[in-house]
Amino acid sequence: MKKFITSLFVISLALSPLASSDNVFDEFDAEMNEFESPDNDKIVEEYISFVSGYLAEYDTWRKEYLNGFDYKQTQIIMQWGETTAKDINNVVYSEDLKTRELVDYDNNQAVVEILVPADTTAAESEKILTSYLAKNENKSEVKQALDKVVKAKNIQLNEIKFDTEQEKNAKEVIKKQTLAYKNEADLKADKLQETQASVPESIIEKSVELQKKTLEKEEAQRIATVEAQYAALREKTKVTPPTYKVLKYTAKLPANSLSKRAKKYKPFAEKESQRFDIPVALVMAIMHSESAFQPKAKSAVPAYGLMQIVPRTAGHDVNKMIRKIDKPMQVKELYVPSINVETGSAYLSILDKRYLKSITDPKSRLYCTIAAYNTGAGNVAKVFNNSGNTRNINKAARVINTLSPEQVYNALMNKLPYDETKHYLKKVSKRIALYETKSAI
Repeated sequence: MKKFITSLFVISLALSPLASSDNVFDEFDAEMNEFESPDNDKIVEEYISFVSGYLAEYDTWRKEYLNGFDYKQTQIIMQWGETTAKDINNVVYSEDLKTRELVDYDNNQAVVEILVPADTTAAESEKILTSYLAKNENKSEVKQALDKVVKAKNIQLNEIKFDTEQEKNAKEVIKKQTLAYKNEADLKADKLQETQASVPESIIEKSVELQKKTLEKEEAQRIATVEAQYAALREKTKVTPPTYKVLKYTAKLPANSLSKRAKKYKPFAEKESQRFDIPVALVMAIMHSESAFQPKAKSAVPAYGLMQIVPRTAGHDVNKMIRKIDKPMQVKELYVPSINVETGSAYLSILDKRYLKSITDPKSRLYCTIAAYNTGAGNVAKVFNNSGNTRNINKAARVINTLSPEQVYNALMNKLPYDETKHYLKKVSKRIALYETKSAI
């Protein structure tokens, strides 16, 4: 056991930024046969605990973030009855949570919602909206997009409800977060296997599965809390109806608003494309898909900015490999368009020229790069590896290199573990073609 603890100490040095990964594991390799003996179950358990600790190194941060997120979600549900069908972080609330704004780029419209007394009339609604839009202290994107003259036909007064549809929306946000955190676990596993090749994949995979089960338990607990909240609110409204209604105002955004934003950030894509030798159309298509060219976009993970960078995975990788800074990126950095596009482009380059470099056909490698940007190279490898070291992308490349790009694309669409990644691959691939023709901008 002392020998094993010594090995753990050596491994921990190898994982630190002060150690060299070239020779630290030489001594460890000599111990692997003893380690893998069936008589060493306790040692295996301790090793899994060690690797799990590495994979979950930002769990404290994640839990603190979710505690704040869930508290805010609880307050929103109490007042509004729902968190909106959109990602909660893409909706901007006032400090008192009495108003919220959303730019819906999918439908090219802006939405303002205000909590008003339940007896508010249509005429009063127009006055409330006119006053709200005229305020100058908050020149938000929504206010800039909307006419100052309120159009009565675009006003709705909606009852506050706590029904199953609202409850479903709140649960979907939680499920989306869990899926994102599972992806983060996969990304960290990829990094561990790529940088520390002597760690057995079986140990990494078991540790990842344990972490994912923990995430699923947390999801179940969070969903149970939401269900209990909605049940209590439904019972309360049977006795005391809500004292507010939702005043909703919707208006179309100006024509070509997406292409105007694309033009604004295209110079950043062109600069970083040349620097990192990646297609401009790829950078533009990912910006389009990740944020619709919103520099302040924030997802429920959370990921930030134009290319939706997670500070502690992609952000940390780029800091370490490109900027030689061994720490996660700061949120304020990722809200700076030039830094965000530099980071996203650098990460695409890392995927293309490091993780996926063994894939010889450029188009096949492009498809794999798009998928890996969303879910990690390990999950891409698993599509093509049927046995053994399934997370090994070099092994998968031997299979990929026997296939046509169309066959690679179809295999990814059929076998990637998450539907979200399949949709992402399809969406980005189509948008690359759009930006290659330059018709979008």
